[in-house]
Amino acid sequence: MITSLSVVGAGNCGCAFAADLENRGVRVLLYAHPDHSTNVDAIRKNGFLDSIGIVEGRFYPAVSTDMREALQFSNIVIIAVPSYAQDNILSELEKFDLSNHIIIAASGNLFTLVASKRIRARYLLETSASPYGSRMIDGKQSEQQLAHSWYGINVFGFKTVMPIGSLPTDIDSDLRTDIGALFPGSLQWCSNVIEAAFYNFNGVLHPITAVMNAGWIEHTKGDFYFYQEGMTPSVTKIMQAIDNERVAIANEYGARVTSCLKQMNTYYGLNHGSLNEFAKGSTLHSAMKLCPTSMQHRYVVEDLPYVLVPWYELGLKAGKQSPFIRSLILWSSMINNTDYLGAGRNLKALGLADWSLDEILSYIHGENFTSLPVEYAPKLDFDLDRPKL
Repeated sequence: MITSLSVVGAGNCGCAFAADLENRGVRVLLYAHPDHSTNVDAIRKNGFLDSIGIVEGRFYPAVSTDMREALQFSNIVIIAVPSYAQDNILSELEKFDLSNHIIIAASGNLFTLVASKRIRARYLLETSASPYGSRMIDGKQSEQQLAHSWYGINVFGFKTVMPIGSLPTDIDSDLRTDIGALFPGSLQWCSNVIEAAFYNFNGVLHPITAVMNAGWIEHTKGDFYFYQEGMTPSVTKIMQAIDNERVAIANEYGARVTSCLKQMNTYYGLNHGSLNEFAKGSTLHSAMKLCPTSMQHRYVVEDLPYVLVPWYELGLKAGKQSPFIRSLILWSSMINNTDYLGAGRNLKALGLADWSLDEILSYIHGENFTSLPVEYAPKLDFDLDRPKL
């Protein structure tokens, strides 16, 4: 049983994890990089983290901007930062011996393949997405305002099933059970980490909707319902074509992934017959507008280079051309004046550019890893910066 855990990243996902796990009796240390410590500083100053929604209460996680403290607090570590911030976290992690640590990226977007070249952890795991629907509240207030106002996290939903993969793949049933207990829903263990990455439906849902609604986004600054109003029949028709290409590429890597529609219905306990029906009928996704205010939003600058680009490049390695995904990458590159094929998480960034398809398959199935013992007792040899009642 895991009784303590460190969460790296104090944004929407990280604070949702902290509130949910503390609510369920797991001690949490919430770490933020010193250059991005606004939320941790606020929690430290206020003395608590408030949560509303499906996780309601006032919680007192330990907080820190010192990675050494985070790694000493627990050898179970959840990385809950955007994909574009993962390199900075890896730069911190590679300073330490992680041979007895289990590192879980939520979400990963092939973090495990990048990390396996830079750190030597006992296990590297990644989920396909954040398990929570959550938003920080008042996270952009000034220091003066924070001293006098409410500050916390709104956890408004969670996925009932979460795909997850690991490097290496030899996690036994007991450890899988212990890791599963950290998540609000059940885990769907994938055959490899590439399969888990192909379950990130942000790449299907977000970029095409943003690009096809670019005029509306730029004119209204995001003042419309992204799912309910932005995912029209024409948009979801192309969305479905992108999803078909995703499934075809995934199959080349032994990943028998389901359709986006089927999995979204599974995630949220729905039964819609098309992506358009899902977009209009999902009450969770219409509770807030969830719309980008510009084309520099994470729906493009994260989901395009860190989800669609690796899908596309893995497809090329397997002989798949994927014209709809390629077109979307090119359109987005022009809109944001960024070469996403060159700057994204391509095969070179993954360290796989010179590998054959067979070599990649051998690697992701853990055939080149050796086993190390796992002991996940916390190591507490420092003074916790834990807010007090």
